Formats: sequence, C-alpha cells, structure tokens
Amino acid sequence: MAIVAAIIGLLVGHAVELTLNRSYSDSPVSGTLTHCPTCRSPIRGVDLLPVIGYLLHLGRCPDCRQRLPLRALLLAPATALCFALAALATDDWRATILTGVFSAIFLALLFTDLERRLLPNRIVYPAVLLAMAVSWAWPDRNAAQAFAGGGLAFAIIFVVYVLSRGGFSWGDVKMATLMGLAAGFPAMAAGLFFTAISGGLAAFPLLLARIAGLRKERYMPYGPFIALGAIVSLLWGHAIIDWYWG
Repeated sequence: MAIVAAIIGLLVGHAVELTLNRSYSDSPVSGTLTHCPTCRSPIRGVDLLPVIGYLLHLGRCPDCRQRLPLRALLLAPATALCFALAALATDDWRATILTGVFSAIFLALLFTDLERRLLPNRIVYPAVLLAMAVSWAWPDRNAAQAFAGGGLAFAIIFVVYVLSRGGFSWGDVKMATLMGLAAGFPAMAAGLFFTAISGGLAAFPLLLARIAGLRKERYMPYGPFIALGAIVSLLWGHAIIDWYWG
C-alpha cells in the first residue's frame, strides 16, 4: 500500500509542480504548461516524467539555460514520501489520499514562500474551500472537529499576528487556518506546537546575529514552518495528542 501510495504521490506532486508557476504570476489558471519561470517556455514530453526531465536538463531550462527552481527536483519526491507515510500511519486509502493531497498543498506553499515570499491566494483560498468540503470525509474525525480546528488555529495565529507587529504576515494567518481545517481539532495543536518550536530554533541564530550586529535586518519566512507543522499534524497529530495525554 505504501509503494502504491508513493507512486500516486509522485504523480500528484509533479502535477502540482508543473502548475505552480501560475499560482504567483499573471499567467491564466488554465493554459499551456510551462516549466521555466524565466522564459515560460512550454514543457517537452520528457518533462511530464517526474524528476527525470530535471535531471536530463541538468537542472537548467533547455531554452534559456536559466537554472530551474530546486522545487522542480524536490516537490514530487517529497509528496511521494508524504503519501507513503500517510499509508503507513493510517492504513486507510481514504485517509491516505486526503492526507497526501493536503500535504502536497502545504509543500507547494512552502516552496512559494521560500522562492517568492508569497503564500498565493490562488492556492490558499481554494484549499480552504476544499478542506471545508471534505471535512466530513475523514475516517477519524468529523466536520465539527475540522471547523473547530480551523477556528482555533485562526484565533491563536491572529493574536500572534497582532502582537508580532510585522513579524507574521496575514498569509501566515490564512495558512494556519488551513492547517486547522485540514488536520482538525485536536491534531492541529500538535502542528502549531511543532511550528512554534521549529520556527523558534531557526530564528534563534538570526536573533543572536542581529544582537551581535552581524545583520541589521534579516527576513525569515514563517510559512515553511507552518507547512511542516501542518504535515506533522496531518500524519501524526492524533498519535502525538494521544501520547501526550498518556
């Protein structure tokens, strides 16, 4: 089951990667698939194969020779790993597919925030609607838990957004709300905890450098930590909560 899930995840992740450029550009939602954000040249047949096209082109666009984003190599395998882990964690096809699809969405947001410092509405809003629409379909929770998780995550991160005075963006609030809707209550608590711990550990060296005068200003995107926390909550949130309460 894990092997089949990984193959499905590889295809899903590659499909997300091929359409990701248009999520933060003026490109129409529908249209010719491109693989290069610089020249927007149409993909070739070999580019329809996950990872292989990137390796054959040596990580560069065959038309303009600009280096392709690293997500062209990493997004599909990372999604395959999430699908496989979901299969091992749940042993249920419905939960595996739902967990894998939302993991792919969070991975896409992780890469857009790293590359462009953006959490595109073209991804977040449809994903929020999708999480609401399938809130009844999870085998281990119901719609009430999904909406409770979304509301609680929104409230917590909104308070942090207000108190941080620019340290958090409104995109982070929307992404945390998506985490709560997808993972549900109480699993989203494990995701928020992981987000806080991992983000704090990453920010600590930057804070020390700023105190020492090595960097006056340094931006740290927080979206990737929310994405990783969301994936943790989707895969093992309930197990973590059960372990915590003994």
